[in-house]
Amino acid sequence: MSKNKIIPQMFDIRPVKKTGDLDWDKINGINNNYVRLDDKQADEKEIKQKQEDEARKKELDERMKKSEMEILEKRRMQEEEERLEKEKQARELREKILKRNQEQKERELKIELSKEKIPLTVFKKIRFSFGLAAALIALGIGGISYVYKGLGIQGKVLGTGQEGYENLVSAVGDISREDLDSSAQKFALAHKYFSEASLEMDKMGTIVNKGTRFIPYVSKISSGKNMIEAAKYFSLAGEAMNESIKEFINLKNSVTSGGSISLLGLFENTKVNVEISEKNLKLVQEHISKVKVDDLPEEMKEKFIQLKKSMPEVIGVLEAFSENSHIFTDILGGNGPRKYLFLFQNNNEMRATGGFIGTYGLLDISNGHVRDFFIDGIFNPDGQLQDKVVPPAPIQKISAAWSLHDSNWFPDFPVSAKEAIVFYERTGGPTVDGVITITPVVLQKLLEITGPIEMTDYEVILDSENFIEKTQNKVEKDYDKKENKPKKILSDLAPMILDRIVKTRDIETVSKVAQVFLESLNEKHILIFSENRDLQEIISKRGWSGEILDTEKDYLSVINTNINGYKTDGVIEEKIEHKAEIQNDGSIIDTVAITRKHNGGNTDYEWWNKVNANYMRVYVPRGSQLLEVEGQTREINEPALDYDKLKFERDELVEKEENSMIVDEKTGTRIYEDAGKTVFANWTYVSPQETMTIKYKYLLPFRLFQSVFKEKNYVDSYSLIAQKQSGSVGSFFDSQLQYPEPYEIQWKSLEYENLPERVIHLETDLKSDKFGGVVFEKQMPE
Repeated sequence: MSKNKIIPQMFDIRPVKKTGDLDWDKINGINNNYVRLDDKQADEKEIKQKQEDEARKKELDERMKKSEMEILEKRRMQEEEERLEKEKQARELREKILKRNQEQKERELKIELSKEKIPLTVFKKIRFSFGLAAALIALGIGGISYVYKGLGIQGKVLGTGQEGYENLVSAVGDISREDLDSSAQKFALAHKYFSEASLEMDKMGTIVNKGTRFIPYVSKISSGKNMIEAAKYFSLAGEAMNESIKEFINLKNSVTSGGSISLLGLFENTKVNVEISEKNLKLVQEHISKVKVDDLPEEMKEKFIQLKKSMPEVIGVLEAFSENSHIFTDILGGNGPRKYLFLFQNNNEMRATGGFIGTYGLLDISNGHVRDFFIDGIFNPDGQLQDKVVPPAPIQKISAAWSLHDSNWFPDFPVSAKEAIVFYERTGGPTVDGVITITPVVLQKLLEITGPIEMTDYEVILDSENFIEKTQNKVEKDYDKKENKPKKILSDLAPMILDRIVKTRDIETVSKVAQVFLESLNEKHILIFSENRDLQEIISKRGWSGEILDTEKDYLSVINTNINGYKTDGVIEEKIEHKAEIQNDGSIIDTVAITRKHNGGNTDYEWWNKVNANYMRVYVPRGSQLLEVEGQTREINEPALDYDKLKFERDELVEKEENSMIVDEKTGTRIYEDAGKTVFANWTYVSPQETMTIKYKYLLPFRLFQSVFKEKNYVDSYSLIAQKQSGSVGSFFDSQLQYPEPYEIQWKSLEYENLPERVIHLETDLKSDKFGGVVFEKQMPE
């Protein structure tokens, strides 16, 4: 059959009858059977699914029950561990309190025994120790002689010990007379004789060297042996210090003759000798600790106690010198050429980090050689600044734009130092490695050492008493208007002071100068910032960086910023009164009253007779809640210009501070956060011969005794850091802490004194940062 004959019906396979018609009965029967089969399978599948779901649910329920039991058991174990840990901490804290009490008693006992003030300077301390040791050695030798004769002991000990003593005393005298060659020889001879005496005593056997210090007579021999050993190592320390002094003498001679000097070379040579002295003085300390005080004559016992007390101080100074060698080496250009931006801050016009920046300098130093030290007025580089930056709102009262002379806005000095570096570079200045600030107090202290300096070009003689007023007069009024360099007197004075110091022939003067710089660093009249992170960390640990300090407890710092108040901070007396009241629930309410007295108005200088205008910022623990303020001046600062329209730049940190600031509706106080603290800011004004007081009351963000112990008594602590403003001369500071029943003091720092009605009291000056702490024990009700 051809394809054309195929029809669709040929492929129809449905059942048909004999007649050829479709058999619909069969067809319908097939469909019905098919449907019934599908329904049966669906039912079986549904039943199976339900069984599986029930099984999974049952398994899940069992798992949840098991998990809940495990969680409850774990929680119970954690609670038990926490309870045991808290009990352990409570026991450890009690033991610590008992130990502190004992240590405090020992310190107080030592203080009572020491009636003579120990000298502070390095050379004074060491010279004092040498002289005192020499006297004690003489007595020790005399005592040994007496005991030796009584015991029938003869030999070279007496002769060699006496020879050593005479050479040691003579060597110390030669240092004072700067006969250093003779001093070196006699220190060497002293060491030789004491070594021989030590060997002779060693021949006597272990009776001298070991546990016989506690046997009568023999203990005197043992003490004598240790005195001779101490003298032997003192001689070696003396030789090394003698070499250090030689370095300073050579420096003076080189300067006098006009030769080239390397400050780095001086420092490195001195460092080696200091380390030798430190090593030997530690051995001295070890041996004198073995000397029984009762073996000494009665008249020498107190001085011997002073010697033992002074040794850690002397060693500590030498250790500090060695530990800080990284700082000095880098600053002196030992790690490559360095450039430092010097900012001279006038604390007669207070700013956040120390004072108004009226003068700057650029120090260029390499390998200890000063290549250049340029000093100039601050407004010369500021005049080169092309960039326009929006200043902090309070600064806008006197400056439409922000620049280098106002850059020290932030009390945290590293932050302000970075701002100063940015502004200096924008004026066209070179990139610097760090910033160093100095206040007039440093020069004033140096003038106390150098004595009066005549400045013929300015027709003035400057000394420590008239320095501030005379230089201020030259800068503000009596300067060459044609030359128009009012700050020139300062740039001329600095090298004259340095020259006077370097050319001195008095070792004690060099020591005093070193002490001035150390005190100035500790009192924040000198601040240091380095772009080198490792070096900056060392500076920070020494407390020389001017940073806002971290603390978990109470904190207070009052930051004054003179804005259009002339130089009136030079005649302002400030008193800060702080009171912390611990409530029954452990919360603490602080009240701070700041009183400022203006002593100007009738002076010969107009800049001291003006109104003191001050933007005061009070830094307190972060999260403190302001309760009350009184004595403030409400003032709203409107922008000086339309800065956005004029396309001024905005500083990121200033913008962050001002955007986060809220103004308390009730008091007008500006409240914001900076450097991890809460800040209360207000304007204060005080006229000449008047006094003003501003008082804050606020709730601290922490409570005492929040951890619950299952014991009758438990302990907690309160502490306060009162941080001085960098560059300030030191406000009077009074702090009281009032505590309720049933608190009992278990330990307190020595600064606190007890007053009636459950009050302890701290009174001091803020020439440096102050700390006070107390540990309380609280009795739980039965």
